[in-house]
Amino acid sequence: MSGLLLIWSTSVVLAAVALLWMIGLIVARIWRERGEVRRRDDLHLIQQVFLDVMNGSGDAVGRLQHVKHRARLMAESLLEVIALVRGAERERLISALAAFGVDEIFCRRLSRGSVAGRIASAEALSIFPGDRTREALRRAVAGARTGELRVSLMRSLIEIDAPPALREVLADLGGRKASESLLYLPLIARLVADDTMTALKAFGDPQVAGEARVVLAEALGASGDYRALRPLCIAARAPDIELRIASIRALGALGHPAAEPTILTGLQDRIWIVRSASCEAAGRIGLISAMPRLEEQLDDPQWWVRFRAGEALAALGTAGHQRLRAVAISGGDLSRRTASMVLAERELAAAA
Repeated sequence: MSGLLLIWSTSVVLAAVALLWMIGLIVARIWRERGEVRRRDDLHLIQQVFLDVMNGSGDAVGRLQHVKHRARLMAESLLEVIALVRGAERERLISALAAFGVDEIFCRRLSRGSVAGRIASAEALSIFPGDRTREALRRAVAGARTGELRVSLMRSLIEIDAPPALREVLADLGGRKASESLLYLPLIARLVADDTMTALKAFGDPQVAGEARVVLAEALGASGDYRALRPLCIAARAPDIELRIASIRALGALGHPAAEPTILTGLQDRIWIVRSASCEAAGRIGLISAMPRLEEQLDDPQWWVRFRAGEALAALGTAGHQRLRAVAISGGDLSRRTASMVLAERELAAAA
């Protein structure tokens, strides 16, 4: 009898737990749906206020009093509107929102709430340059931990003409994961473009971390400043594999033929990724002298190197096309297949 009672009691408890679980799911769904309705209503109100202000109704901004707690929603809406309007309407909206103290709301939001909300507020603050904004952003950078938030804060500082020092950003980059390091590339590229000499000094400083030098190399290549040519050629022979790869890619982006000796050396590097980057750089620069070595790379053990070599030959114009056609007819097995594939992709096979 006691066994049956135990089974019965267990069944009742399980049924009660299941019932409570279902009630919880229903309540959560109702709460979420109500939240979505409130969000839609608040979004509609914010957008309507913005439109009214831009149309000349300055007192309409007072209606935002009811949604002052929705800093993220206001920030995201403002960024969408500002990206679409220009001229007097834009200035009218910014002036009205500044007078209402929206920038103060965004400043307070930088230090609390979700990371997504902080990022939206940081980006929106770039619309309100001034001492208060600058100080708020700098305080937030000092306290931020995630790379995405730190990059957004520093980007806003650049937008309001109060950029962080390049050395500060490079130090911040040290120790970050590879995925986070990529976030810093556009930021560092902006700083490098504005002050290439400072970037070159940092690039040549052995105290700068390897990850930072890799990002700097890519930024220097994107800058188009030929003063970076010699430092990049030196770095392309560094023991650090990642730095060699980044420097060779940067030389390809610069596109200066003086990088020829460095690229030719890279084509024979023991690391296949370096050889691949060198093939791509040779094609981008237009190094006709690299054609014999590129033809040799069509037989490389690594498929990606063979493909990049074929792409580079195709990029070298008529002379490169002739080399590919010759290899497609009389080359070895690997090189013949690679050459034929590249010719077909470039729609050059018919002319062979």
